Amino acid sequence: MMFVVILLWSILFAPPPPAPPPPGEQVAEESPRPAPEPRAPEAKPAAPEAEVSEPARAAAEIQVDTGVAQLTLSEQGAGVKAVSLLDYRQSLEEGAPPVIIAPVPGADALPLETRLHRQGRTESLKRLVFSAASTSPIRLSEREPEAALAFRGTLADGTVIQRIYRFRHGSYAFEVETQVEGVLPRDGDAMTLLWGPGLFPEEEEPNQRQGQTGTLPRSYVADKIFEDAPDEVNEELTQPGAVGWAAQGNTYFAAVLIPQEPVAEASTVRRVREDALEVGVRTPLAGGSRQVVGVYVGPKSYRLLEAVDPSLGKLIDLGFFSVMARPMLRLLVWVNDWVQNYGITIILVTILIKIVLWPLTQTSYKSMKGMQKLQPKMKELQTLYKDDKQALNRAMMDMYREQKVNPLGGCLPMLLQIPFFFAFYNALSYSIELRHAPFICWDANLLWVGHGICDLSTYDPSYITPLLMGASMFLQQRMTPMTTADPMQARMMQFMPLMFLFFFLWAPAGLVIYWLVNNVLSIAQQTLINRTGNEEAEKAEAVS
Repeated sequence: MMFVVILLWSILFAPPPPAPPPPGEQVAEESPRPAPEPRAPEAKPAAPEAEVSEPARAAAEIQVDTGVAQLTLSEQGAGVKAVSLLDYRQSLEEGAPPVIIAPVPGADALPLETRLHRQGRTESLKRLVFSAASTSPIRLSEREPEAALAFRGTLADGTVIQRIYRFRHGSYAFEVETQVEGVLPRDGDAMTLLWGPGLFPEEEEPNQRQGQTGTLPRSYVADKIFEDAPDEVNEELTQPGAVGWAAQGNTYFAAVLIPQEPVAEASTVRRVREDALEVGVRTPLAGGSRQVVGVYVGPKSYRLLEAVDPSLGKLIDLGFFSVMARPMLRLLVWVNDWVQNYGITIILVTILIKIVLWPLTQTSYKSMKGMQKLQPKMKELQTLYKDDKQALNRAMMDMYREQKVNPLGGCLPMLLQIPFFFAFYNALSYSIELRHAPFICWDANLLWVGHGICDLSTYDPSYITPLLMGASMFLQQRMTPMTTADPMQARMMQFMPLMFLFFFLWAPAGLVIYWLVNNVLSIAQQTLINRTGNEEAEKAEAVS
């Protein structure tokens, strides 16, 4: 079992290579459209792109404060220029600035912009200077929970572009309505709302935090999740079908485009430079010149994402064991609502998991105890049949049958626990709730102990918990019956605590706490089994 854990662990720890969006004004109800059958992504060169000429006047910027996010809107392109998340800080240092989602350094584009596709040409609106209805800052509160901001711009051919943003207090989601006037749309004409390139890089060094690094485009089209690795996109990749949403996200934050009306006909991923992509949702203009898209820019929190759209929970990738990891993550959040300390929450959930797995562990320990008693007999058989492996195997199987011992009884129950371990690992590593979540943290800097464990999503800077984990694993191994007669395997097992100590030195502190508590509970369980077994042996000797 340990070898399986090490193999999977080396893969996981390899170095890195709302309520619905604010309701808009009343619109005529459109008849439902059947969702197109999903097709394979179509890779094709981007259409020729024309930009509106350089702005003739300076573009004003408008600040919007929703209480949880600070946005900068610009008359240039009527787009979003910058986004900061006020409830999340870049580091634990006092006075650290809020997390910046956009703009991305070196990007020559608005994070949120629009392109028109007409008569085989693509027109970017990022250079067009719109006129805002007001340039006064917008600050939402409980007394003024909603606000709207309108922009109007005119293209050289007389086409009028109207855009309205709608914001709500306390929400990371907002609505973008775009309307094209003064031109009769043709079949094939479309409008794309784009986010990109990417998100602002995360602040931590790769070896300080586990989880996904960089940004990964994902889309939900025709009830299926599609991921597009950056190296798979040459110029533009289109996924046709009814689009639920298209997003870019890193470990903890995401920008999501959620088309409201009309039904988006495709999601797009487009390379804008060697190391950056942008995602978009494309809606047809032939059936109408109005596009409404909900936008979510914020943390990858289950509660917040699923409040916007139930399918957005799939944006959080919890790996192969996600079926188990998702309920574990929800359990962590629910328990912490009562405890208000994720370190204590992890301890309580670990105890709960141990109780659930207690029968399996009990069976495993008893089986290993039985195998230990057979070690002298196994050595005799190995000496007797040292030149005949087939005869040795038959003799050992006969011995197991006579003694009613299952040679896999000690290993199989332990293997069944591996999914719980990795599910819990993913739940801890990809949970925004654990980012900067303290366990035992104080203001003073106490020698090498530092400030304690102030961030459960990264390693313990004092290394106290991994050292305790290694010691507990060593003690547990000394108490666990040795079931192998092979000296080489026995020697390798002796080095297992040291190997795990090395792995856990830079593991998320929350995961180390889980493994440490699990070891302590296992030691208690093994002590109980050993004591019970000794009492039974003494009774048997007394009877005989």
